[in-house]
Amino acid sequence: MEYQQQWQGVSAGARDRAGFIRSVYLWLMGGFAIAALGALSAPAVARVLVPVVGSFFGWALFGAQFGTLLFASRVRRRQPLNRVAFALFTYVSGIIAGIVALVVAQGAGFRPVLTAFGLTGVVFLTLTGTAVVSKKDFSFLRNFVIVGIAVMFFGGLAAAIFHLDTFGLVISGVAVIACSAKLLWDTSAMLRTQDFSDPAGFALALFVSLYNILLALMNLLGGGRRR
Repeated sequence: MEYQQQWQGVSAGARDRAGFIRSVYLWLMGGFAIAALGALSAPAVARVLVPVVGSFFGWALFGAQFGTLLFASRVRRRQPLNRVAFALFTYVSGIIAGIVALVVAQGAGFRPVLTAFGLTGVVFLTLTGTAVVSKKDFSFLRNFVIVGIAVMFFGGLAAAIFHLDTFGLVISGVAVIACSAKLLWDTSAMLRTQDFSDPAGFALALFVSLYNILLALMNLLGGGRRR
């Protein structure tokens, strides 16, 4: 009887974990779908906002993205507000990704854009598979990720403000490495957590890493060949 109860407990726990992981990836897929809508609407948004904000258009989008990210992080456990916040953040992120893709395509064609999407998918599948198969705790990457993201953020700001194109490519390389490490860390944490009440938070973390990898790869693949 005791063995049966233990087995039932383990089985119920496995079902709960499987349901949680499924929920995280459903959130993530929903975020990508909304981001795709944002990317498709990017030209229309640019036509509306550029005459209003002028040369500050890029900074306005960056501010909107950062604000919606903070909002989504803050309310990630509060339903249904977390759905609204997650949708807002992914939509704004999609607009930015769409504009970046158009800029890269104008200078180097669509091949770097499509290649960046493909490589991002490969990175996602490879690192997810690594975390699932190895079953390791990758939290030891914490310090590396923190330093890498700090370099990515402040270096990216410096490259944008001072128009340092070559330095921007270096920062894009740092972003791919740092966000890949964070993706591995977050996936490992998702697989090992005992708190199944925050699928939105894990989906948000995974989305941010994949989004930054995509943008960095587009910059790396298209930056050196822009006319």
